[in-house]
Amino acid sequence: MKFFSHLKYILLLAASSLSTTISAQYITHGPVFGALTASSCKVYVRTKQCGRVLIELSPHPSLEKSFSFAANTDSLRDKSAIIYISSLEPNTKYFYRLLFEGWEDTIKGSFRTFPKEGEKGEYTFVTGSCQETENMKVFEVIPKHEPYFLMHTGDYTYPDYQICPWYSNNYDTVAIAYQKRYDEKVMKQMLYNVPIDYMHDDNDYVGGSGGRYCKNDMKSFIRNGKVYNEMYAPEFPPHWRRNVIKGYGEFFPHYELPDTSEGIFHSFKFGNAEFFVLDRNSAKELPNMAAFTYDSLKNKWNFNPPPGYALFGKKQMDWLKKSLLASTADWKFIVSGVPLNGACEKLIRAGVKLQKMHYKNWFGFHLAWGFSQYWAGYPEERNDFMQFVKVNNLKNIIVISGDTHHNVMDDGKNAGFPELNASGLSVETTSLARYLKLIGNLTGLYRISKIWNQGGNGLKGQDSKNAFGKIHIVGNEYVELSIVDEDNKTVSSFRVPFSK
Repeated sequence: MKFFSHLKYILLLAASSLSTTISAQYITHGPVFGALTASSCKVYVRTKQCGRVLIELSPHPSLEKSFSFAANTDSLRDKSAIIYISSLEPNTKYFYRLLFEGWEDTIKGSFRTFPKEGEKGEYTFVTGSCQETENMKVFEVIPKHEPYFLMHTGDYTYPDYQICPWYSNNYDTVAIAYQKRYDEKVMKQMLYNVPIDYMHDDNDYVGGSGGRYCKNDMKSFIRNGKVYNEMYAPEFPPHWRRNVIKGYGEFFPHYELPDTSEGIFHSFKFGNAEFFVLDRNSAKELPNMAAFTYDSLKNKWNFNPPPGYALFGKKQMDWLKKSLLASTADWKFIVSGVPLNGACEKLIRAGVKLQKMHYKNWFGFHLAWGFSQYWAGYPEERNDFMQFVKVNNLKNIIVISGDTHHNVMDDGKNAGFPELNASGLSVETTSLARYLKLIGNLTGLYRISKIWNQGGNGLKGQDSKNAFGKIHIVGNEYVELSIVDEDNKTVSSFRVPFSK
């Protein structure tokens, strides 16, 4: 009996040890699902040590009748890999588990494939940008809406100050930036079940308002009782930009990139919708200060963009025009890191008129400087595109944008296209629209309702809380655009009817 008692103890100890091993977590970052289609996707994973990662999938929660795909994590890719998954059924929920070198990881989840290309139905996705605080409540709310995916429009953390201003100088630091993104609390658990597409903005590119060759900045100060505004653009080495583009290619599960020499712009199809995701950083050759000329006698800046001044650049705009003409989708979404709303030029003009005003640490020229970085600050390029759309009678175009740290919408009467600017996933304040409304009312230089006419954070007395954009496609009848805050309250909503 004593022998059997010892044997029982040994077996229990072994079982306990095995159980501990089986339930270990070998995946340090991810899984992150991206590049979704009706039949395929990509999965990013990073492991504690290099080895073989296998993902088992099944349409059954019990994972019966599962099938698998695998890849080896690579030390040259920061111990990460991107697994390509194919032969999936459209519009189907798949459950999965991960194994590292044969041992099961604790992480499990599910995702839904896209509907068939062109198929009409009711589909929901969400969007947003800007993450720099500990408040992650929006990522608890997003899954409640059961979106097919999150369209992230940039500033997915702020490595240019959270790591260092020159983080993109070193490729190893670019890898660390992705580790940080995939380690965002609450969000990382959400990504186990919600796929993502992503386009970097400025602070997760090479620095605030960065372009192809120059970093952009400004300062305002008072000297001898007068307000002075100075702009400057120190150059950064071209390899900073190359490192960021390479990092996106290796550490994010992305769609096909048409031309990485020009940036990471791309497109994809989702049911009866098609998305055209623009890179507002990589092709911008001139610094922001090029949009202004200085009158030294009057100590005054004027908004006067030079000929050829462009945000997206000719190659990217040619790609967009060609792609829109070829698209057979009912709905065409243009996605941009910054607003495309042309009415924002009113804010630039107002800032120029207010450039000698200041209140505490706020200077009037900040208004002109900030909004000149959006497409309204590039009237030649924007007007050319709007004319192209008009001449070719293109319809049912909707804009999704970010960057601003507020959440506002327009039905197209002011913006040119219906636009949802969702930019406050995790920021200190989303009160910008309220302040802009106040400045406009006090000065009489503009009305916020003539820029964004479908509401947003703080425009109708609501609390300015973190929020995201929700887009609900209903066949070829309408698209509903909504702003939903961190308490799952709909701040504002409107419908874009289908135009035949």
